[in-house]
Amino acid sequence: MACTEFGVLISGAYFMSYDEPDAEIDAMVDAFYKDIGKELYPEHKEQAISAFIQDRMRSYYLKNSEIIQAPFECFFHAGECSYISPRSALIIYTTSIELYLKSVILKPMLYGMFHNELVAQLVVETTTKQSGLERYFKLIELLCTQAERTGSPVLDWKSLWTDLKENQTIRNKIIHQGCQVTQREVEAARNLAVKVLSRMVEPVLKSLDIRIDESNPEKATLLDNLKK
Repeated sequence: MACTEFGVLISGAYFMSYDEPDAEIDAMVDAFYKDIGKELYPEHKEQAISAFIQDRMRSYYLKNSEIIQAPFECFFHAGECSYISPRSALIIYTTSIELYLKSVILKPMLYGMFHNELVAQLVVETTTKQSGLERYFKLIELLCTQAERTGSPVLDWKSLWTDLKENQTIRNKIIHQGCQVTQREVEAARNLAVKVLSRMVEPVLKSLDIRIDESNPEKATLLDNLKK
């Protein structure tokens, strides 16, 4: 990842729908910058912050290597339900997508921003319990864009976020209004889950030298690529 852009990634400018909780998080981010930068020369601070965040993210993934299992289970279970109960399948595919974004990408990212364990835990728990992911779209987008391999097809982020919001709308209509769904909508939810995994989750993990071990389909886990 580009160090300077990754360091800038944690700026409050990338949070949408700015409110009081966001202001509190910004204050913590400012304190983090000041603390880690005290003994660094200005030209080295962004690189140090970037390396710090990446190291903490990597540590979080390896300590919580099972976090990939829940979205995997949801994805395969949704496939089992797709012809028996299309509505159930779409709901579960959407759950898989939200787990990828919130638990596998956003949570480790937020954890990586803070060096104080108690503060990190507080921010992570407070933030990930809030409903909706729109406020974090730009933050997630920047992280995933930096992690993308050079030469990969450019991901149309605007289209992706539109698809995510439309999928959530359909899911909510099923839950709150009992609406029916088409097989095409179920397939679209499935394809969206695949795209989130392959174009967002996997590049982020690979950039941190981590891979997904699928040798046991019933227990996917994360492994350290640096260990022989």
